[in-house]
Amino acid sequence: PGKVLAFISCKGGSGSTFIATNLGYQLAESKSVLLIDLNLQFGDALSFVSDSSPNSTLADISQDISRLDTSFLVASTVKVSPNFSILAAPEDLSRAMQVKAEHIDEILNVASMHYDYVLLDLCRSLDTLTIKALDRAFCIYLVTQASLPHLRNASKLLGVFRSLGYMATKTEVIVNQFEKTGAIGIADVRRSLTTESLRIIPKSSKEVMASVNRGVPLVEMARANVVSRALAEFALSFSPKPEESPGIFNRLFRRA
Repeated sequence: PGKVLAFISCKGGSGSTFIATNLGYQLAESKSVLLIDLNLQFGDALSFVSDSSPNSTLADISQDISRLDTSFLVASTVKVSPNFSILAAPEDLSRAMQVKAEHIDEILNVASMHYDYVLLDLCRSLDTLTIKALDRAFCIYLVTQASLPHLRNASKLLGVFRSLGYMATKTEVIVNQFEKTGAIGIADVRRSLTTESLRIIPKSSKEVMASVNRGVPLVEMARANVVSRALAEFALSFSPKPEESPGIFNRLFRRA
């Protein structure tokens, strides 16, 4: 079965959707990947890496859940690249209420049997549906930034995860848009969150915003960008076979 990876922001604007979509795109260089947009009311994950419009959404599958099988699931997604697909959030806010926790459970059962990795882009509302998704995740990536408001919220969420019985090894903190010259350093973040499991994504505002505004994966616009390279290393960390890494890395950063 494929691994389920959940991404959740500790604060609005942390960048979890950008990381989830662009990581998914790079991970799909060697694996089959599905991203499910579980920000049901305001999800726009698809627009980060594609200008396509979905013919079906999560709400359509939930409404007809008795038909769910691999073919129905695949047909309901938007294929961003040969190995990377996105199941979009409902475009009609009123239809978001049709999606239930039990639907997510069934969708993940089917998705994890067809895809190597299933990425979940979550909203910050810890409702029944979100907790069901977090329960199913192999790893939860908490996306924060090196600022006091972000770190306060990150600390609260980590406390919630502990209260839900999640092992510390199930959670990894991603410090996004990190600047070495910033007032809060990595050592400060470690002390604040009492964790050693940190992944750093450097700041590159101009290129990242250009990627988001154009709906084009960052690696396709700027392969040598520091964020592209950080996400490439992140993607490579999921490949258990050492011999795979050079080939993937060369494809990710081949000369145009």
